[in-house]
Amino acid sequence: MAHVNPVQIQKFLKGMDYPASKASLIDKAKSEGADANVCASLEMLPDEMFQTPADVSQAFGRLPDDVTGGRDEGQEHKRDTRHEAKPKEAEAKHETKHEAKHETKHEAKPKEAEAKHETKHEAKPKEQAEEKHETKHEAKHETRHEAKPHLGSNEFLIEALQDSMAEVKICEMAMEKSQNPEVKHFAQRMIDEHGRMSRDMEKLATDKKLEVPRAIRREQQMTVDELSGVEGTVFEQRWIQYEIDVHERDIKVFSHYADTEPDPEIKKMAKEGARMFGDHLKRAHDVGKKLGRA
Repeated sequence: MAHVNPVQIQKFLKGMDYPASKASLIDKAKSEGADANVCASLEMLPDEMFQTPADVSQAFGRLPDDVTGGRDEGQEHKRDTRHEAKPKEAEAKHETKHEAKHETKHEAKPKEAEAKHETKHEAKPKEQAEEKHETKHEAKHETRHEAKPHLGSNEFLIEALQDSMAEVKICEMAMEKSQNPEVKHFAQRMIDEHGRMSRDMEKLATDKKLEVPRAIRREQQMTVDELSGVEGTVFEQRWIQYEIDVHERDIKVFSHYADTEPDPEIKKMAKEGARMFGDHLKRAHDVGKKLGRA
C-alpha cells in the first residue's frame, strides 16, 4: 500500500459533517471517489469519534511512521524464506543421505572422500578471495565517507533549510488566501520564526562551505501547487493539517539530531528547532480545533 498524505485524505472528506465516526469517514471517502489505497489508510484509524478534520490528521500522526506495509512485507518475506528454507534443507539432507547410502552399496566411498577433499580445497580459496575482495571494497567505501566528516549532518542541515523555505512559502500563501484572523496570526508567526531560522541555517551552511539551496524540493513544490488550487475553508483546513503533519515529523527528526549530533553547531540548531516546533505544533492544534468549529 502506497503512503497517503493526510492532506490528500482530506480531498475525499470535503464537506464531511463532524463529529464523525471512522465508518462515516470511509463512507464519505468512497462517495467522493476515493480509491482502495485511501480507504485502506482510513481503516487504520482508531474506532473513535472525530470532532474536527484536525482530529483526523492528528490520528494519522499517531500511526506508525511506516504505513506502506513495506517493512512488514519485508519481514514476512524473511519469515517465509526461513520457513521455506528449512523443508528444502531437510529434503536436501534426505536426498544426500539417500545418495550417500546408494553410493556406499556400490563401493563408492573413495569417490565420496575424493569429492569432499576437492570441495574442501576448492571452497577455501574461493571464500578467502571473496572475503578479501569484500573487505577491500568496504575499506575503500568507508574511506570515501570518512573523507567528508559528518556527511549526514550536512545533508540534514540542507534539508532542514529547504523545509523552512517551504514553510515560509506555504504560510505566505495562507496570508493571501485566508481572511481568518487565527490563520493569519499563526501564518505570520511561522513566516517570522521559520524565516529567521532559514537565515541562521544559511549562514551555518555557508560557513561550512556547503552549497546553499535556492529552491525547495520537488515534493514540497507539489504541496505548494496542491494548496494553491483550493480556496476558502477548504484551503484553511488542508493548510492546518499540513502544518500539524509537518511539525510532528520535524520534531522527531530534530530531536534525533539534538541527541546524537557530534557537530556542536548543528546540535545546538537541532535542539532549538525541536523546542520551537513543539510550540508551533501546540498552536497548530489549537487553530485546527477552531477551524473545525467554524
